[in-house]
Amino acid sequence: MITTTARRRDAGLLVIAGLLVVAFFIVPPLLAPGRVDDFPRAFAAYWSSGGGKDFPPDLQHLVDHQFRYHLVRVLIALPLLAVLVATAVRLRRFRLPLGALALVTAVLLIENVQGFVSPFGTLLPNLASGPADELAAVLTQVRDQLSTGRLSPALDVMLDEYVRWHVVKAVLACIVGAVLIGLSVAAWRRRRWVSLLTAVPAVVMLLAVVANVTTVANPHPGFLLLLKGSL
Repeated sequence: MITTTARRRDAGLLVIAGLLVVAFFIVPPLLAPGRVDDFPRAFAAYWSSGGGKDFPPDLQHLVDHQFRYHLVRVLIALPLLAVLVATAVRLRRFRLPLGALALVTAVLLIENVQGFVSPFGTLLPNLASGPADELAAVLTQVRDQLSTGRLSPALDVMLDEYVRWHVVKAVLACIVGAVLIGLSVAAWRRRRWVSLLTAVPAVVMLLAVVANVTTVANPHPGFLLLLKGSL
C-alpha cells in the first residue's frame, strides 16, 4: 500500500525533475552569457598568427564561454539523471517513459561533458558560418599540412581537441552502453519485451563507441569534414 508520505516523496521527485529540466535550458545562458558568432573572425586571427596553446584574448573569451556554458549544463544534468533514475525505480507504472527521459538526459550529459572537456573543439563547427573564401583557404592549408605531416601549432591544437572530444564520447558511451546491457540482461527473465527495448539503445551506444574509436584511430578524414561544416 502506498502511503501519503511515499506519494509526497514521489511528487517531490517529479517536481524536482521538472525544475531541473527547465533549468537545463534556461540557466546556462544566464550564467554564461555570450555569443559565438565572432568565432570565425577570432579563429582567422589565431590561425594567421601561427597559433599555439595560448589563445588570443578574443578567442580565449569564446573558449572560456564554452567551458562555463557546458560545465553549468553538466552540473544540472547530473542531478537530473539521478532524480530520473530514482523516480523510475520508485514508480513502476511510469518506469518506461522515465527511463527514456533518463536515457535522453544521459546523452545530453555526454555531449556537455565533451563540451567542457574540449571547449575549443566545440567551437570549430562554427567556422562554417564564416566567410567562404577564408574557410576555403584554411581548408587548403589544413589539407597541405596533413598530407606533409608538418603541422602548425594551431592545427596541432585543433587535432588534439578533436581527438579528445571523441575519446571522451567513446568512454562515456561505453559506460552508458554497459549499463543498458546490464539492465537488458536483468529484465530478460521477467519482461523480455523490456529487455529487447533496452537492448536497442545499448546497441546504438556500442555503435557510437566503435565510430568514435575509429575516428580517434584515423582523425584526419572526420576532421576535414568537420571544418567543411558536414558534421
